[in-house]
Amino acid sequence: MNIKTLCIIALTSVSATAFAADKPEFNLVDLNADGFVSQEEAQNIVGLTDVFEAADINKDGQLDEAEYAEAAIS
Repeated sequence: MNIKTLCIIALTSVSATAFAADKPEFNLVDLNADGFVSQEEAQNIVGLTDVFEAADINKDGQLDEAEYAEAAIS
């Protein structure tokens, strides 16, 4: 692994930790109240965009409440 890869991994880990520590409730992130957090809505939450792709288990481009909860503890 090169230094660039290690830096990216470290920054992603820090962002994910920051998100998990300061995670707002799902209904506060789901701004349009459609039952999903879109990538656009995720941009409003520090660290969520960094874990969004991994949290989107079914790869539909949005997080349901279960995926969001799992992202918060990962």
